[in-house]
Amino acid sequence: MLRLITCQNATRLLDQQPDRALLWGPRASLWVHLRYCPYCKRYAKQTVLMAEWARAAASAREQTGPALSAAAKERMRERLAAGA
Repeated sequence: MLRLITCQNATRLLDQQPDRALLWGPRASLWVHLRYCPYCKRYAKQTVLMAEWARAAASAREQTGPALSAAAKERMRERLAAGA
């Protein structure tokens, strides 16, 4: 069933969208809302960009692995040497 939704509901659906596919009804309501609301349309574009950046950062992190700074490595060496 197609219903008009508020901006609050639209942003909630936009936040859910990357994690799980929306059912037909909410997806259609969101599509209609994005046709007439420039603010939510802008928010939708921003959430897509943030998801892409997060995926790219996670991918880069997987390729390089977690890194410690030289100072952190030295602190660990000192604590291990001290037996702490």
